[in-house]
Amino acid sequence: MPPHPAPTGQDRLVRSLWEAVSHANVRAVPTGFRRLSVPVPTGWSPSVLTWDRPKRYHAPMGGQNSAAQTRRAGGRILSGTKAEVLDQLARAGFRVPPTTFFTASRWRLEPALVASEIAETLPGSGLLAVRSSCRREDREESSMAGAFTSRLSVPRPPDPEFPRAVAEVLRSYGSGLSDDDQILVQPMVERVRMSGVVMTRDLDDGSPYYVVEYDDESGRTDSVTGGTGTISKTVHVFRQFRNTDFDSPRLLQVVRTARQLEGFLGSNRLDIEFCVDADDDVHVLQARPIGGSSRWSLDLDEEIVDKVSFVEEALEEWDRPPRGIWGSRTILGVMPDWNPAEIVGIHPRPLATSLYRDLVTRRTWSLARESMGYRALPPVELMLLLAGRPFVDVRASFNSFLPEGVGPGAGTALVEGWLDRLAKHPELHDKVEFEVAQTVADPLFEKTYAERTPRLLSDADFREWSGALRALTVRALDPGPQGSLARALSASASLEERQRQRGTALLDRPGELLNQAEELLEECRSLGTLPFAVAARHAFIAESFLRAALAEEALSATDLEDFRAGIRTISVEFSEAVDAVRAGTLAPRDFLSRFGHLRPGTYDILSPRYADHPDSILSGAPPSRTLGRRSAFQADLSRFDALLRDRLPGGPDARSVLDHAARAIAGREWAKFVFTRNLSDALECISRWGERRGLGREELSWLSLDDILGARVAPPLCAPREWLGPALERGRRTAEVGRGLKLGYLIRSPRDVYVMPRHRCAPNFVTRERLRARVVHIDGRDFSIDGLEGAVACVRNADPGFDWLFSRGIGGLVTQFGGTNSHMAIRCAEYGIPAAIGCGEQIFESIRRSPACDLDAGGKRIVPLEAP
Repeated sequence: MPPHPAPTGQDRLVRSLWEAVSHANVRAVPTGFRRLSVPVPTGWSPSVLTWDRPKRYHAPMGGQNSAAQTRRAGGRILSGTKAEVLDQLARAGFRVPPTTFFTASRWRLEPALVASEIAETLPGSGLLAVRSSCRREDREESSMAGAFTSRLSVPRPPDPEFPRAVAEVLRSYGSGLSDDDQILVQPMVERVRMSGVVMTRDLDDGSPYYVVEYDDESGRTDSVTGGTGTISKTVHVFRQFRNTDFDSPRLLQVVRTARQLEGFLGSNRLDIEFCVDADDDVHVLQARPIGGSSRWSLDLDEEIVDKVSFVEEALEEWDRPPRGIWGSRTILGVMPDWNPAEIVGIHPRPLATSLYRDLVTRRTWSLARESMGYRALPPVELMLLLAGRPFVDVRASFNSFLPEGVGPGAGTALVEGWLDRLAKHPELHDKVEFEVAQTVADPLFEKTYAERTPRLLSDADFREWSGALRALTVRALDPGPQGSLARALSASASLEERQRQRGTALLDRPGELLNQAEELLEECRSLGTLPFAVAARHAFIAESFLRAALAEEALSATDLEDFRAGIRTISVEFSEAVDAVRAGTLAPRDFLSRFGHLRPGTYDILSPRYADHPDSILSGAPPSRTLGRRSAFQADLSRFDALLRDRLPGGPDARSVLDHAARAIAGREWAKFVFTRNLSDALECISRWGERRGLGREELSWLSLDDILGARVAPPLCAPREWLGPALERGRRTAEVGRGLKLGYLIRSPRDVYVMPRHRCAPNFVTRERLRARVVHIDGRDFSIDGLEGAVACVRNADPGFDWLFSRGIGGLVTQFGGTNSHMAIRCAEYGIPAAIGCGEQIFESIRRSPACDLDAGGKRIVPLEAP
């Protein structure tokens, strides 16, 4: 390749080794080697290559003073304008569109001659790109990206549009325009199949990843850089990738081009604009230093390199099935099943993660399903942690969706078939209960099986599985007092009665704070999260039947909207209570007695309770928007009855199914509301224990529950801060490395640690309403935000502590995480508010950063806007 000097003599062997290692293509490492030093080929940056494990060679990531290192390496990019750099790259052999450029002073003195030269110089007859090449842009200290205008698809001279385009670009330079500022002109690249930007380090923290943001749908070259409204795709590529880590040869070619540019320009902090044509040739449109990279601290580089190897080893270990779990491999995800991304977040602190594990994902989740007739599992963990980031073990989840009575042959085939479907359709990672696994014998059961996984099972195995699942479903729909839903709601009622009798007395015994915290959590497990988990599974069963009724036209979309709007959940009670306080008919202390324990981050000790900020929750007049519309549900159920008789003979009728759905949906929200009081009080006990020992909430958040409760049985023989200091620092350091370690939302194999697409999520739209309104971002810890009435509230992950939003008259809701059956989806359906739940990172960020959006729930689309 032209970017590097051709090897000669003995240098050829050394250069070949360098090329192989720097491109991470080495497959085998001689036994016993720990460190390999090689002489540096002419024209390459000085460095040393190291090998730590049999997995990969690790080339260096670059030091802290990139500017100095780049200069020492002859960093060509540190001098020259955009046009001059592109000219150098073209001369070096990179594929750059034919380029010509001229100064502002020359254009001012002889525009006709310049235009004539351009017409003669640039080959072809197609349209041109007239681009900025100001001497103030593309500097290492500041790129000024987007500060100046570029015009695309401009007709060639002598068309009068060409001088107008030049004038527009020059005007964008503003008062700082100088005579030697330039204009860059190139032919437009034709038949564009992909375009975008490569950052050779992560822009936020400088971590060692190529970040490729691209568009492969619009055919434009500026859809990513120009903010045209296209929602681009993003892939993180660890710098020590192998070619075999890529599924896309086109993406591999883009990243290899970026690596070649690094070698030629002597810098690994590049911002590269590119496009790929129909022949899969990569065209370089711009290469410049990443502006503002001097703020990065690259101390984490070596640690991240080391941790990636440990992550790969952990994934290989977890792939081996535990005893009693079926399936030869697993997939990890942040949103399947008990979706930790929605509940505790992508980067939770250790106390929140350990509480969630203790109350839900260690054992409670599987025991709840077992009590309903699903398969009894060994004590397997549902949530696994990679550098502090929570992931669901999808194989364990899928095992828990099998009914009791299914043998290992059918069970293994089903689990592996569902895993294969999720691996092929990663965009379904937040919809596994409805779009991947079959967890209930709803009226579409056989049709869905035939469409998704035909011939997966033998006829005998299918009869075994379908019979067991039908029996489970009929039992689940039992409305009697011995039904699993009735028993779960009875347990929640028992817990609520205990809470009422206890009041706030627990917090008044300072000498027993940790004992009280443990008592609250134990009670929460048995009478709180366990019955809640049962009610939540019932809500999924109910939703499956409602979807089937809609798909088979047994109920209309309007029927279902009216049905859901008529379900009275705890959220309606909350909104009515807020309005009553504002109207003066309910005392604030009575409101706080009922709702004061709620906090936006249910498991987060840093998240304030409503009781801590009552004025922010209760102040203001009732919103002008009427919440909680109550449409009478009067649908004709004859078609639904006929569907059930045909598909589920011997099962319930339509009215029983709808009654079950209403009880399950409302019961799940109420059960969650009840158990969160115990959890919230336990967090307050821990906080007060910490205060008495000089530990604030911030410090406590970095400790695990075991770190804290261990003081009960093994009291420290030194000051608590000294005793807990190492654990606290370990929690902080793990989080720091975890943020630098880029992991996708779905990990299908160890390859996904090296090439990580941000899988697009299909938003779950609620209601059929449409709203064009301003966007207000909610960070979860500030109740005093103004301007919410009529606005679209943008919340990353929303749990019951965000019910206060509905008392502010929001017009719509957008969340990054969450599913169609999440509590926020239920609330928005109940209030008739349009919502896009679980949009995923890319769509969410595009909306959050926009002044306004068009939220068309009926049309199933959401678009960022510049103004309402």
